[in-house]
Amino acid sequence: MISLSDLCLSTGIVSIVIYLPFLVAPKWAQKGLQVFPRNIWVGGILTAVAVVWAAFEINDMPLGGVDAYKTWLWVLGPVVYGLVMVFMNELLAPRALGGLLMLSAGPLLEAQRLCDSAWTVVPAVMAYVWVVVGMILMLSPYRFRQAAQRCCGTTAACRWTGVSGLALGAFFVWLGRLAF
Repeated sequence: MISLSDLCLSTGIVSIVIYLPFLVAPKWAQKGLQVFPRNIWVGGILTAVAVVWAAFEINDMPLGGVDAYKTWLWVLGPVVYGLVMVFMNELLAPRALGGLLMLSAGPLLEAQRLCDSAWTVVPAVMAYVWVVVGMILMLSPYRFRQAAQRCCGTTAACRWTGVSGLALGAFFVWLGRLAF
């Protein structure tokens, strides 16, 4: 199992990598946010990662009477991926991002539960925010475009979003290095 320190460090680094273009190259970030929801390649890759991750999670869960059917997961995974790519390809990238956000909350909450620090509430709150945002993106993927327009409609707003994301990333790096 990964430690909470490592998870906070990686969360902070990923946040910094994602939000740095918002500050440095806001026009490029705005263009990327406009194309992201309908990009079938990015959606396909994110969906593949989400399906594989979900299959591993289901395989590790005790499911009682359904445990006998777990061997079919490795057959059902590609079938589910194919069905999603055929029947849910509209705004697939935000949906897959939502699924990954919901999946990524699990390891963070598990590591948080085992850590004894007053700061553990911060990653727990972040994990629950990811779950709520993931559910919103899965159920209403058009909200991604609305949020992107609010956060990055103008160059100034895009830069403020970048500064906020970089501050959040730096805070999580600090948590990973010093608090846990």
